[in-house]
Amino acid sequence: MKTISNNLTAILSSCLSLALLIGAFFLEIYLSLIPCDLCIKQRIVHVSILILSLILLVFPIYTFSKLKFTMLTILNLLWLGSSSLAFYHFGIENKLWQGFSECSSNLTFNENTLEQLLSKSPIRCDETQFELLNISLAGWNGILSVIIFIILSYLLYKNYKEAR
Repeated sequence: MKTISNNLTAILSSCLSLALLIGAFFLEIYLSLIPCDLCIKQRIVHVSILILSLILLVFPIYTFSKLKFTMLTILNLLWLGSSSLAFYHFGIENKLWQGFSECSSNLTFNENTLEQLLSKSPIRCDETQFELLNISLAGWNGILSVIIFIILSYLLYKNYKEAR
């Protein structure tokens, strides 16, 4: 029972992160949705979560040591980073704030307009490409990431208290 408890954080993280990545790649391949710059950054965070979770699963640390606490804390902070990036993206999509210049659609027309257009990504972060229940994929990523962050914070706190 203790081994399952020790690996619960890594199992939850790897399953949810893998599901989010598979969903993103499915939509990209089968529905031809091209990811924007922020979508790519969110995928990088999820790949990092997946790699760290798999390391924790493949090389289980059975006692709650400083190494395990550090790895679980980094994993939890990655989920916090994922939710922050996702809600930032969600805010840009809903025009709550303006994103960085690569994501916005604002152009100043002058002699350098062609260079501006060629230097920008053709997919803008401020346009929602796909919604489920009127919430964009960035919104769902943020919601799920916050939920898993809260669960993992509780499990980390619980394991820390048991180890003392």
